Amino acid sequence: MDVCSLLRNVAVKQVLHYKKAEITKIDTDGRCVSEGSLFVCLTGGRLDGHDYVHQAEERGAVALLTEREVESGLPQFIVEDTRVALAKIAGNFYHNPAEELKIITVVGTNGKTSTADILCEIFTHAGYSAATIGTLGYKVDGLRKEGCLTTPDPVELHKNLADMLEKGVEYVILEASAHAIYYRKLAGIKAKATIFTNITQDHLDFFQNMENYAATKLSYFTHANTALAIVNSDDEYGRKLIASHTVPVITYGLNNPADVFAIDREEGENGLRFTLNAFDRIEEIRTALFGTFNVYNVMAATATAMYFGVPLPVIACALGKMKRVPGRYEVMMVKGRKVIVDYAHTPDGLENLLKDAKENKKRALITVFGCGGNRDRSKRPLMGEIASRYSDQVIITDDNPREEEEEAIAKAIQNGVLADCFCEIVLDRKKAIQRAFELSEEGDTIVIAGKGHENTMEIKGQKLPYNDFWVLRELDR
Repeated sequence: MDVCSLLRNVAVKQVLHYKKAEITKIDTDGRCVSEGSLFVCLTGGRLDGHDYVHQAEERGAVALLTEREVESGLPQFIVEDTRVALAKIAGNFYHNPAEELKIITVVGTNGKTSTADILCEIFTHAGYSAATIGTLGYKVDGLRKEGCLTTPDPVELHKNLADMLEKGVEYVILEASAHAIYYRKLAGIKAKATIFTNITQDHLDFFQNMENYAATKLSYFTHANTALAIVNSDDEYGRKLIASHTVPVITYGLNNPADVFAIDREEGENGLRFTLNAFDRIEEIRTALFGTFNVYNVMAATATAMYFGVPLPVIACALGKMKRVPGRYEVMMVKGRKVIVDYAHTPDGLENLLKDAKENKKRALITVFGCGGNRDRSKRPLMGEIASRYSDQVIITDDNPREEEEEAIAKAIQNGVLADCFCEIVLDRKKAIQRAFELSEEGDTIVIAGKGHENTMEIKGQKLPYNDFWVLRELDR
């Protein structure tokens, strides 16, 4: 693609050393540049792309996108913000697939993946061609492909959107992380609707405080980014969003007036049953999903599906047939114990999980969990306190310690554990799960939280093969 076509709708402040250039790929990492690359100099984080211009030039870059003039004879296109420009040129490079797709974004701390998966299943059951992009990777036609980030970087994102469009996909449900919003990864994409799940503590290692974190997520809700918001009216920040009138709103909730709400909720061994009132239409819902938080996810997905024309009885049928979301409140019986595996890795996520597990336990509740390294340290004692408040016994273990010392993370969690709760540190996660079985008896409930679907354990720069389900299957032999 010629460089002028690539820069369509990008506000270029200055052009230096202009000459015609044919762009064959877009790169932001100087090590990945090859002949025909446009090298985009990103700022922020630990590195500045402007410092790697010569590396990119040596490897075959034919043009540069920068925020300031650099020493190079290559054509330079200087813009205010290379991250915003990158998102737009990535769309141009793949012929703007988002303009032909119905994009639905999901914003919030907890529930993004489950809500996206539930909505995708409803659409598929209704005969719509739908796909998801998020924490579980990519799902098209029921087939999953792994991804690295909740919201992919713009070039990968638009490449996958183009692939989905070519396969006949009509609806794409896209998880929008706080980092993606902050780094403007979705610039130039206007969603047909955006689901807001909730805002609770997470990523304070990056955002410093809740005010910054919440403001970043809420900043997404403008007419430039989305045509409609489907909002949890029970969430404090959701109510602020509703009151802001920045975009049209549909609401869902259990405790505050809402367009979609649920009553008569029951949870049994096979899942949830409740009565759903959606825009004054009523339907009995039975689903294999568990937990009050999944009632919220179902309400969000229902409100969205109905907005896009799916009748409520069709939604109820889809919910009755759908399987559980991988690594999200997955329940299995192992050696007579009820085992719940869940991705909960935030204080609010863990509390919602354990509250539900405690309400539905038959005997003792044992919780196995840890906290990620090089991430928000302030949540560690909070999660220790939460785990001990709901559990009879707590085993603290590894959960991607990364570059931090494993024992230091565990001790920080233990500092929050209540004095009257039995607590043990077993750093090896496999041994921690085995220890939970040693401490428990038949009829007890074991919650294993934090990793969910993940297939690796990140320790000292290495990603080692690991999965909670692998350990459980081995124990169940």
